Amino acid sequence: MKSLHHFTAAVVAAAAACLPTLASAQTPAAFPSKPVNIVVPYAAGGPVDNLARALAIRLNKTWAQPVVVINRTGANEIIGAEFAAKSAPDGYTLFAATEAALSMNPHLYKKLPYNPQKDFAPISRLISVPMVFFVPQNSKANTLQEFIAQARQAGKTKPLTYGSSGAGGIVHLPLAMFAKQEGLEMVHVPYKGAAPLIPEIIAGQIDAAVLGVSVIEQHIKGGRLKALAVSSQARSVALPDVPTFREAGVRDIQAVFNIGLLAPAGTPASLVEKISADVRKILLEPEFRKTQIDAFSYVAVASTPAEYRDFLVRDYQVQGERVRASGASLD
Repeated sequence: MKSLHHFTAAVVAAAAACLPTLASAQTPAAFPSKPVNIVVPYAAGGPVDNLARALAIRLNKTWAQPVVVINRTGANEIIGAEFAAKSAPDGYTLFAATEAALSMNPHLYKKLPYNPQKDFAPISRLISVPMVFFVPQNSKANTLQEFIAQARQAGKTKPLTYGSSGAGGIVHLPLAMFAKQEGLEMVHVPYKGAAPLIPEIIAGQIDAAVLGVSVIEQHIKGGRLKALAVSSQARSVALPDVPTFREAGVRDIQAVFNIGLLAPAGTPASLVEKISADVRKILLEPEFRKTQIDAFSYVAVASTPAEYRDFLVRDYQVQGERVRASGASLD
């Protein structure tokens, strides 16, 4: 019996040594050998979903395998993040995410069903979306400095208001930080998305807000809203007459919406590098940039895994400071 036990143990050990894990068995040269899923934490039709689907179509051609977008919506990207984090680390499940899941939620929720710093392998920061600080057309402020002066004069007696597409989001937190750094007394008015917010500002019910260039561009060019500054290092190609925050003499609030691609932690580094290289190549293709990036006033980033990882470390600190300044909590 003892000999049989030793023999069985030896066979099992030999088999374990010869059979690599599922994740390590897939070499970059052979990847992918079956369909790949991209988890999107939003419903179809939004910026994250649209970019993921455009990328999926091109990856399908590159990889000669179906690339399918799976929408797992709700809870400020938590549902999608948990699904992706708990998927097999074999390169066949990817996650298209924003600051919400990766940098904000840890500061907004006391407990999460995933750990953004430990459960994901960054692949690439795909794009960034500059945001515009804007006011109603009938606002007395024609520059950002004039708005700041107006807000200071209003003070606590009749504080100016700023709107957002939801408490604790990328639209709310930068403006909360802006009010703090400029010493302004302002009242936050949250809405359920940008759609109901925009008409309220056009009507002059809200004094200011920030939204993505692609979302607000038509209203600015149509004369229904006034853009006072763009939050980016350089002026927006779509709104070349609008100064940056720095040009306006104000510290940039870094209100930039980012979309990145990640894999579950444990995905072999060789696969992460391959996927990243293939994705970055597509992002920098002239036709893809023209139709899927430039057309929406996005900025192609196409970072390496290491660059994206460094960005997430920095952004985690930035978002933490903003959440503390705003006092926001989503628990």
